[in-house]
Amino acid sequence: MAKELGRLGGKVRAKRLSSKRKKEIASLGGKARSQSFVATKRIKENFNYLATMYLLKPKLSRVKRLQSFRGPLPGIYPTSQ
Repeated sequence: MAKELGRLGGKVRAKRLSSKRKKEIASLGGKARSQSFVATKRIKENFNYLATMYLLKPKLSRVKRLQSFRGPLPGIYPTSQ
C-alpha cells in the first residue's frame, strides 16, 4: 500500500514539474551514477597500489646483537662547543 501511495505521489509531483526540470533531475541521477563508478574505480586502484607496496616492501631483518649504551648515540647530535 505504501508503495502504491508513493507511486501516486511521484506521478502527481511529475505532473507539476516542467519537462526542463524533469531532464535536470534525470541528468543529476546520471551524474551521480557516473561519479559512483569513478569512485569505485579509484578505490580499486588504491587497493591494488597498496597490495603492490606490500609486495615491494623490504623484509625486516632480525636483530643479531643488542648492546647497552649510556649517553647519546655518536654522530647523530651536533657537538656543543
